[in-house]
Amino acid sequence: MYQFKTLLLPMFGLSTVLLFSASLSAQTMPAAQQQMLLQMAEQSGLLQQVANCSGVSSSNLKQHLASALQQCPLAANGMPSEQCVKTQLIQKTGVSKAAVQKCEQLAAQAQQQQQQSSAETQLAALFDQIGDQEPTAAEQMQIEQLTEKLQQEGIKQLRSNVDLLVNASQGTTANIPAPMYPGSKVLVHLPAQGMVQFGDQSIKSLPGVSFASTASATEILAWYQQQYPAYQYRKIELGGTPDHLLLKKAPEPFDYMQVLPQLPAIPHVFITAANKETQRHLPGAKTLFTVTYQP
Repeated sequence: MYQFKTLLLPMFGLSTVLLFSASLSAQTMPAAQQQMLLQMAEQSGLLQQVANCSGVSSSNLKQHLASALQQCPLAANGMPSEQCVKTQLIQKTGVSKAAVQKCEQLAAQAQQQQQQSSAETQLAALFDQIGDQEPTAAEQMQIEQLTEKLQQEGIKQLRSNVDLLVNASQGTTANIPAPMYPGSKVLVHLPAQGMVQFGDQSIKSLPGVSFASTASATEILAWYQQQYPAYQYRKIELGGTPDHLLLKKAPEPFDYMQVLPQLPAIPHVFITAANKETQRHLPGAKTLFTVTYQP
């Protein structure tokens, strides 16, 4: 039976902790998350890839996937039951056995090609070849080249994943109860409660949304202090430009490093300086800030 993993698994693996954490209050995935998952499937090209190999149009495939996400219950990992989604997609699309085999073969070939071209795989093979011996000058040079390539591959993949999340987050904030600084750009919206792991701690997290702005950190801070007059202010000075934190309730005595693992569960606003990655999404951005809110 067709596994549909060419569509489901790559998407689900994009950001398991950040985006598809277990919803604590719903038996099915919240509508905003369903929308984001569908957008990511479309924007990443995965929807079209499965459409090409299965013979089902991408529009029909998207429609059937949306229906499956709405109906299938969440599994223990917080994602829609894979078996349920698979069954519904197969039934609704009527994919033939030949199409199933074609998709599985193409997926296996793509995975094999990716593994062969991966710097990580090549580096592991080189270390196996060297064994316990000292690497030669040529081998040492190859190690350095592959290590640099591995770093570049990691950065490229991370940027690609972030871009998917940013693109999928657009248009999902219309009904959130948190105030949004005028003129700011939505980056990543995490619309459902979930579980976040910090070391050996499991934290029940709140929904949140990050923004970029061309306004200064002090302007944004002053605006949110007006929006949340009861929130408590703490300046975070860990070197360089200070960060700003507004919390609904700040523990006393306040120690930022001790509070940090608890922040996902506390309504708050965190304001920091924009970096180059932020400026990729909003040229001229000065400030990056996150609003974590009570649903």
